[in-house]
Amino acid sequence: MVQFALGSGAHGIVAFGLAGEVMKLTSDERRALTDVIVDEASGRVPVLVGAGAPSVRASVELARHAEQAGADCVVLPAPMSGALGEAVLVDYFVRIASSVSLPVMIQDAPAYVGIGLGPDVVRQIGAAAENVRLVKLEAGPVEMNEWIERLGPDYSIWGGDGGVYLLDCLRAGAAGLVPGVDLVDLLVRVYEAEAAGDSLLAERLFRDVLPMLVFEMQHSLDHYNACAKHVLVKRGVLGSAGLRAPATVLGDMSRLLLERHLSHLTIVAEGARAG
Repeated sequence: MVQFALGSGAHGIVAFGLAGEVMKLTSDERRALTDVIVDEASGRVPVLVGAGAPSVRASVELARHAEQAGADCVVLPAPMSGALGEAVLVDYFVRIASSVSLPVMIQDAPAYVGIGLGPDVVRQIGAAAENVRLVKLEAGPVEMNEWIERLGPDYSIWGGDGGVYLLDCLRAGAAGLVPGVDLVDLLVRVYEAEAAGDSLLAERLFRDVLPMLVFEMQHSLDHYNACAKHVLVKRGVLGSAGLRAPATVLGDMSRLLLERHLSHLTIVAEGARAG
Protein backbone atom coordinates (compact mmCIF):
# COMPACT_ATOMS: atom_id res chain seq x y z
CA MET A 1 0.00 0.00 0.00
CA VAL A 2 2.79 2.42 0.90
CA GLN A 3 4.77 1.64 -2.22
CA PHE A 4 1.63 2.06 -4.33
CA ALA A 5 0.92 5.45 -2.75
CA LEU A 6 4.48 6.65 -3.24
CA GLY A 7 4.58 5.35 -6.82
CA SER A 8 1.33 7.23 -7.43
CA GLY A 9 2.94 10.51 -6.45
CA ALA A 10 1.39 10.94 -2.99
CA HIS A 11 3.03 13.78 -1.07
CA GLY A 12 2.54 12.05 2.29
CA ILE A 13 1.13 8.99 4.03
CA VAL A 14 -1.68 9.12 6.59
CA ALA A 15 -2.38 5.88 8.44
CA PHE A 16 -5.10 4.96 10.94
CA GLY A 17 -7.41 7.92 10.56
CA LEU A 18 -11.02 6.74 10.69
CA ALA A 19 -11.35 4.79 7.45
CA GLY A 20 -9.34 1.71 6.59
CA GLU A 21 -10.96 -0.43 9.31
CA VAL A 22 -8.71 1.15 11.93
CA MET A 23 -11.14 0.46 14.75
CA LYS A 24 -11.03 -3.27 13.92
CA LEU A 25 -7.29 -3.46 14.53
CA THR A 26 -5.80 -4.31 17.89
CA SER A 27 -3.31 -1.94 19.47
CA ASP A 28 -0.54 -4.47 18.82
CA GLU A 29 -1.48 -4.60 15.14
CA ARG A 30 -1.49 -0.83 14.89
CA ARG A 31 1.95 -0.59 16.46
CA ALA A 32 3.35 -3.31 14.18
CA LEU A 33 1.85 -1.69 11.09
CA THR A 34 3.18 1.70 12.15
CA ASP A 35 6.69 0.25 12.16
CA VAL A 36 6.18 -1.24 8.69
CA ILE A 37 4.67 1.92 7.21
CA VAL A 38 7.40 4.23 8.53
CA ASP A 39 10.06 1.79 7.35
CA GLU A 40 8.54 1.49 3.88
CA ALA A 41 8.26 5.27 3.50
CA SER A 42 11.96 5.57 4.41
CA GLY A 43 11.74 9.32 4.90
CA ARG A 44 10.66 9.99 1.32
CA VAL A 45 7.44 11.68 2.42
CA PRO A 46 6.00 12.68 5.81
CA VAL A 47 4.13 9.91 7.62
CA LEU A 48 1.17 10.88 9.80
CA VAL A 49 -0.08 8.20 12.20
CA GLY A 50 -3.53 8.13 13.79
CA ALA A 51 -3.54 7.51 17.53
CA GLY A 52 -7.26 7.75 18.18
CA ALA A 53 -8.56 5.36 20.83
CA PRO A 54 -11.40 5.25 23.37
CA SER A 55 -9.15 6.20 26.30
CA VAL A 56 -6.41 8.71 26.98
CA ARG A 57 -4.05 5.95 28.08
CA ALA A 58 -4.50 3.92 24.89
CA SER A 59 -4.07 6.99 22.70
CA VAL A 60 -0.95 8.08 24.57
CA GLU A 61 0.60 4.66 24.09
CA LEU A 62 -0.14 4.73 20.35
CA ALA A 63 1.11 8.31 19.98
CA ARG A 64 4.36 7.58 21.80
CA HIS A 65 4.94 4.48 19.70
CA ALA A 66 4.40 6.51 16.53
CA GLU A 67 7.01 9.00 17.70
CA GLN A 68 9.49 6.27 18.60
CA ALA A 69 8.92 4.60 15.22
CA GLY A 70 9.87 7.79 13.40
CA ALA A 71 6.48 9.17 12.36
CA ASP A 72 6.31 12.86 11.48
CA CYS A 73 2.92 13.69 12.98
CA VAL A 74 0.16 12.19 15.14
CA VAL A 75 -3.50 12.42 14.08
CA LEU A 76 -6.20 12.53 16.76
CA PRO A 77 -9.98 12.34 16.24
CA ALA A 78 -12.42 12.83 19.08
CA PRO A 79 -12.98 9.68 21.14
CA MET A 80 -16.04 7.59 20.30
CA SER A 81 -17.32 7.89 23.84
CA GLY A 82 -20.69 9.53 23.37
CA ALA A 83 -21.52 13.09 24.41
CA LEU A 84 -18.61 14.78 26.16
CA GLY A 85 -18.37 18.27 27.56
CA GLU A 86 -16.04 20.86 26.09
CA ALA A 87 -13.64 20.79 29.05
CA VAL A 88 -13.38 16.99 28.88
CA LEU A 89 -12.62 17.10 25.16
CA VAL A 90 -9.95 19.75 25.57
CA ASP A 91 -8.35 17.75 28.38
CA TYR A 92 -8.39 14.58 26.25
CA PHE A 93 -6.53 16.17 23.35
CA VAL A 94 -4.12 18.19 25.48
CA ARG A 95 -3.03 15.19 27.53
CA ILE A 96 -2.31 13.12 24.43
CA ALA A 97 -0.64 15.95 22.50
CA SER A 98 1.52 16.78 25.50
CA SER A 99 2.80 13.21 25.68
CA VAL A 100 4.77 13.61 22.43
CA SER A 101 7.00 16.23 20.83
CA LEU A 102 5.62 15.60 17.33
CA PRO A 103 3.16 17.94 15.58
CA VAL A 104 -0.43 16.85 16.21
CA MET A 105 -3.28 17.05 13.71
CA ILE A 106 -6.81 17.21 15.14
CA GLN A 107 -9.40 15.41 13.02
CA ASP A 108 -12.90 16.86 13.26
CA ALA A 109 -15.35 14.28 11.96
CA PRO A 110 -18.72 14.60 13.71
CA ALA A 111 -20.55 12.51 11.10
CA TYR A 112 -18.26 9.58 11.88
CA VAL A 113 -17.59 9.80 15.63
CA GLY A 114 -20.72 11.61 16.79
CA ILE A 115 -18.80 14.49 18.35
CA GLY A 116 -18.14 17.84 16.70
CA LEU A 117 -15.28 19.97 17.95
CA GLY A 118 -15.44 23.32 16.20
CA PRO A 119 -12.68 25.93 15.90
CA ASP A 120 -13.17 27.36 19.40
CA VAL A 121 -12.41 24.00 21.03
CA VAL A 122 -9.40 23.49 18.76
CA ARG A 123 -8.13 26.95 19.70
CA GLN A 124 -8.38 26.02 23.37
CA ILE A 125 -6.46 22.81 22.72
CA GLY A 126 -3.80 24.70 20.78
CA ALA A 127 -3.44 27.28 23.57
CA ALA A 128 -2.51 24.49 26.00
CA ALA A 129 -0.55 22.31 23.55
CA GLU A 130 1.71 24.24 21.20
CA ASN A 131 2.26 21.23 18.93
CA VAL A 132 -1.43 21.30 17.88
CA ARG A 133 -1.50 23.48 14.79
CA LEU A 134 -2.95 21.12 12.18
CA VAL A 135 -6.62 20.28 11.58
CA LYS A 136 -8.22 17.78 9.21
CA LEU A 137 -11.87 18.46 8.47
CA GLU A 138 -14.42 16.04 7.09
CA ALA A 139 -16.31 18.98 5.62
CA GLY A 140 -16.93 20.93 2.46
CA PRO A 141 -15.52 24.30 1.37
CA VAL A 142 -18.00 26.52 3.21
CA GLU A 143 -17.17 25.04 6.60
CA MET A 144 -13.51 24.88 5.59
CA ASN A 145 -13.49 28.61 4.94
CA GLU A 146 -15.15 29.32 8.29
CA TRP A 147 -12.47 27.34 10.13
CA ILE A 148 -9.68 29.10 8.24
CA GLU A 149 -11.11 32.52 9.04
CA ARG A 150 -11.68 31.74 12.73
CA LEU A 151 -8.38 30.00 13.43
CA GLY A 152 -6.22 32.29 11.34
CA PRO A 153 -2.80 31.75 9.79
CA ASP A 154 -1.31 29.93 12.80
CA TYR A 155 -3.27 26.80 11.88
CA SER A 156 -3.02 24.60 8.80
CA ILE A 157 -6.43 23.25 7.74
CA TRP A 158 -6.72 20.12 5.60
CA GLY A 159 -9.67 18.49 3.85
CA GLY A 160 -10.81 14.87 3.88
CA ASP A 161 -14.07 13.15 2.90
CA GLY A 162 -12.25 10.90 0.47
CA GLY A 163 -11.40 13.85 -1.78
CA VAL A 164 -15.01 14.58 -2.80
CA TYR A 165 -14.49 18.33 -2.20
CA LEU A 166 -10.86 18.40 -3.33
CA LEU A 167 -10.89 21.37 -5.69
CA ASP A 168 -13.43 23.46 -3.79
CA CYS A 169 -11.53 22.98 -0.52
CA LEU A 170 -8.21 23.91 -2.11
CA ARG A 171 -9.80 27.03 -3.53
CA ALA A 172 -11.27 27.84 -0.13
CA GLY A 173 -7.75 27.85 1.33
CA ALA A 174 -7.10 24.26 2.45
CA ALA A 175 -3.42 23.41 2.89
CA GLY A 176 -4.01 20.04 1.27
CA LEU A 177 -6.30 17.03 1.08
CA VAL A 178 -6.20 13.56 2.64
CA PRO A 179 -8.16 11.17 0.38
CA GLY A 180 -8.15 7.39 0.25
CA VAL A 181 -5.36 5.53 -1.48
CA ASP A 182 -7.20 3.50 -4.12
CA LEU A 183 -7.39 6.36 -6.63
CA VAL A 184 -4.64 8.54 -5.24
CA ASP A 185 -2.76 8.76 -8.54
CA LEU A 186 -5.81 10.32 -10.21
CA LEU A 187 -6.25 12.79 -7.36
CA VAL A 188 -2.56 13.72 -7.35
CA ARG A 189 -2.96 14.75 -10.99
CA VAL A 190 -5.92 16.97 -10.07
CA TYR A 191 -4.02 18.54 -7.19
CA GLU A 192 -0.86 19.16 -9.19
CA ALA A 193 -2.76 20.67 -12.11
CA GLU A 194 -4.48 23.08 -9.72
CA ALA A 195 -1.20 23.87 -7.95
CA ALA A 196 0.41 24.63 -11.30
CA GLY A 197 -2.36 27.12 -12.08
CA ASP A 198 -4.06 25.00 -14.76
CA SER A 199 -7.55 25.14 -13.29
CA LEU A 200 -9.24 24.00 -16.49
CA LEU A 201 -7.17 20.81 -16.59
CA ALA A 202 -7.76 20.26 -12.87
CA GLU A 203 -11.51 20.57 -13.35
CA ARG A 204 -11.52 18.20 -16.33
CA LEU A 205 -9.52 15.57 -14.46
CA PHE A 206 -11.67 15.97 -11.37
CA ARG A 207 -14.92 15.60 -13.29
CA ASP A 208 -13.70 12.22 -14.49
CA VAL A 209 -13.10 10.81 -11.00
CA LEU A 210 -15.80 12.61 -9.01
CA PRO A 211 -18.70 10.19 -9.72
CA MET A 212 -16.58 7.34 -8.39
CA LEU A 213 -15.68 9.28 -5.23
CA VAL A 214 -19.34 10.14 -4.61
CA PHE A 215 -20.32 6.51 -5.02
CA GLU A 216 -17.64 5.35 -2.57
CA MET A 217 -18.52 7.95 0.06
CA GLN A 218 -22.31 7.71 -0.20
CA HIS A 219 -23.08 5.32 2.63
CA SER A 220 -20.90 4.06 5.48
CA LEU A 221 -17.25 3.44 6.29
CA ASP A 222 -17.77 -0.24 5.54
CA HIS A 223 -19.15 0.66 2.11
CA TYR A 224 -16.20 2.95 1.46
CA ASN A 225 -13.68 0.35 2.66
CA ALA A 226 -15.29 -2.38 0.56
CA CYS A 227 -15.21 -0.18 -2.55
CA ALA A 228 -11.63 0.92 -1.97
CA LYS A 229 -10.45 -2.65 -1.41
CA HIS A 230 -12.27 -3.81 -4.52
CA VAL A 231 -10.40 -1.19 -6.55
CA LEU A 232 -7.08 -2.04 -4.92
CA VAL A 233 -7.53 -5.73 -5.73
CA LYS A 234 -8.24 -4.86 -9.38
CA ARG A 235 -5.11 -2.72 -9.41
CA GLY A 236 -2.98 -5.56 -8.03
CA VAL A 237 -2.21 -3.85 -4.74
CA LEU A 238 -4.22 -6.14 -2.45
CA GLY A 239 -4.85 -9.86 -2.73
CA SER A 240 -8.25 -9.81 -1.02
CA ALA A 241 -11.15 -7.39 -0.75
CA GLY A 242 -12.60 -8.94 2.41
CA LEU A 243 -13.48 -6.81 5.43
CA ARG A 244 -13.05 -7.78 9.05
CA ALA A 245 -16.21 -8.94 10.77
CA PRO A 246 -18.64 -7.55 11.55
CA ALA A 247 -19.09 -5.87 8.20
CA THR A 248 -21.52 -5.63 5.35
CA VAL A 249 -20.43 -6.74 1.89
CA LEU A 250 -21.03 -5.18 -1.49
CA GLY A 251 -24.25 -6.47 -3.02
CA ASP A 252 -24.73 -7.28 -6.67
CA MET A 253 -26.08 -3.82 -7.47
CA SER A 254 -23.21 -2.11 -5.66
CA ARG A 255 -20.68 -4.18 -7.56
CA LEU A 256 -22.41 -3.43 -10.86
CA LEU A 257 -22.40 0.31 -10.21
CA LEU A 258 -18.84 0.24 -8.91
CA GLU A 259 -17.62 -1.52 -12.03
CA ARG A 260 -19.55 0.92 -14.20
CA HIS A 261 -17.84 3.89 -12.54
CA LEU A 262 -14.46 2.18 -12.84
CA SER A 263 -15.01 1.56 -16.56
CA HIS A 264 -14.99 5.33 -17.13
CA LEU A 265 -11.60 5.75 -15.42
CA THR A 266 -8.15 5.11 -16.80
CA ILE A 267 -6.43 3.24 -14.02
CA VAL A 268 -3.21 1.29 -14.26
CA ALA A 269 -2.57 -1.97 -12.45
CA GLU A 270 0.30 -1.95 -9.99
CA GLY A 271 2.49 -4.34 -11.96
CA ALA A 272 2.03 -2.46 -15.21
CA ARG A 273 2.60 0.91 -13.54
CA ALA A 274 5.71 -0.28 -11.73
CA GLY A 275 7.08 -1.71 -14.97
